[in-house]
Amino acid sequence: MSTRGGDLASGEPHDRVIARASRGPRDCNPGRVTKRAKVVVVRALGCLLLISACGQPMPADAGLPAGYDEWAALCSKHYGDRISAKFCAGTAPPFIEELPDLERFLGLSYTRESLTGLSTGVGLRMVTPLNPRAIVMQDDGPEFEVLSFSRGEPLVELIASDSSAQTLRFFALQFHPRCEASPTGCNAADLLTPAIEFNWASYTLFDEDAVVNTPLDCNTCHQPDGPGTRKILRMQELLPGWTHWFNGDSHPEDLFLQAHQTDDPAMYAGLSTQELSQQLPDALENFLTDHGFQDQPNEFNSITIDSELRGSGASATWDGLYNNAVTGQAIPPPYFGATHVDPAKAAAWVDTYRRVIAGTSSGDQLPDTRTIVLDSALPAMSIRPKPGLDGRGILVHMCSQCHNSRLDQTLSRARFNVMTLDAMSREERDTAITRLQLADDDPLKMPPPRFRVLSPDELTLVIAELSK
Repeated sequence: MSTRGGDLASGEPHDRVIARASRGPRDCNPGRVTKRAKVVVVRALGCLLLISACGQPMPADAGLPAGYDEWAALCSKHYGDRISAKFCAGTAPPFIEELPDLERFLGLSYTRESLTGLSTGVGLRMVTPLNPRAIVMQDDGPEFEVLSFSRGEPLVELIASDSSAQTLRFFALQFHPRCEASPTGCNAADLLTPAIEFNWASYTLFDEDAVVNTPLDCNTCHQPDGPGTRKILRMQELLPGWTHWFNGDSHPEDLFLQAHQTDDPAMYAGLSTQELSQQLPDALENFLTDHGFQDQPNEFNSITIDSELRGSGASATWDGLYNNAVTGQAIPPPYFGATHVDPAKAAAWVDTYRRVIAGTSSGDQLPDTRTIVLDSALPAMSIRPKPGLDGRGILVHMCSQCHNSRLDQTLSRARFNVMTLDAMSREERDTAITRLQLADDDPLKMPPPRFRVLSPDELTLVIAELSK
C-alpha cells in the first residue's frame, strides 16, 4: 500500500512516470542502460498490477525486441545464478513464445512439480483449485532453479540460487498474449484456458530490484525480517497433511480434473493433466528441506489444524497464525478450510469452462476465478479485514505486510509505516486518503486490489483514522 512508489531513479510518483513513458518511443542504446529503462519498468508493471493484460503488447523500438531495456539492465548486474546466466548468454533476450519453451530453456524437469489450489503470494486472489499454482523445481547440488505459474494472468515467477553471492535471486517474467493486441483485449478464457501457455507475442523479464517498491515486491514474503537477513523459499504447508495441495487424492485435485480432463492440449503448466496425480507436495517439501529452508515463519500445520476443526469446529492453532497476520507480525496463513471456493459457483464455472473448451460457448462467458471464492473466506484469507476491527486495526491487518518496520526503510513506501502510525506525517496521511479513494483500475489505488479489498464502511473507518 505504498503512498509514493515511483521511478526509483528520479523519485517521481507512478502517475507522472507512466504519463511520461507513454508520450513516445523509448531510447534504446545497446551499449548502455538508461534511466528510461526504469520508466518502462513502471509502465509495464502499472498494467500488471491491475491483474489483467495491458490491452496491447509492449512496443519494440529501433529494431530491438520488447523487453530489451529490462533485459540489458538485469544482465549488466552480472548475477551468479543460472537463470541470469542463461538469459544473458547472448546479445539480445532469448526467443521464447510459450511456457514449454521457457521450461525447456531453463532445463526444468516436469518430474519435480507440485501444485496448490491456494496461494498466499502474488496469486492470492487469483489461484483456486481450478487454476492451481504449479511449482517446477530443478537442482544440481547447491544450485537450483524454481518456476511458479498459474493461469489467470500473464506472469511467471522465477527463483534461483546464487552461491557466489550466497543469496537467492527473484525474477518476474511478464509475457504478452497476442489477445492483448485485439480491440477488446484479453477475456477470461484467453487467460484461463490452455491458450495462455502458448503463442506469446513477447515478454519482459524483471529482477527483484525492478519491483522492490511495488506491490509485487518479492522481499515482503521471501525476506520478511528485512535487509541483511536471509532470503527464504516459502511453503507454509510444509508438513504432510497438505490441505490445499494436490496429493493424488485431494479435493482440490478432484475439482481440477472435473474441469480440465477435456482440455486440448490436455496439459497444465507443461504437464499432462493425467500425470498431475503423480506430482506430490513432498517434491517441494523435500526440495526446501534439502536446501535448508525447513524453518517456515507462520507455518500452517495441516494435520493439527484439521484435527482441531474436526473436533470442535475451530482451531486454536490456526487462530494464533491468523492473529499474527492481523497484528502485523507475519504474513497471513492459508485459509483454514479444505477449499476457499463456493461449491455452487465452482460447479457452474466448470460447466462453462467445458463448454468454452468444446466451442459451444464464447470465451467471454467464462467468469473470472476471483468471483467463485467464498465471501466468508475473504477475511480469513486476509483479503478483507477481520470483522470488528477499528480503523487502526484495519490499517495494520490490510497494510502491514508491505508497510512495517522490518522491511527496507529506504524505500518510499516506508513512509507509510502502519506500525508507527502516530509518527506518520500529515502529508503522508493525506496522500494515503487520496489514494484510498481512487478507482480500482488505477495503479496507485490503495490497498492494491490484487491483494486487499475494503468495503465502504471499512474505508470510512480507515479514512477517519488517518484524518486524526
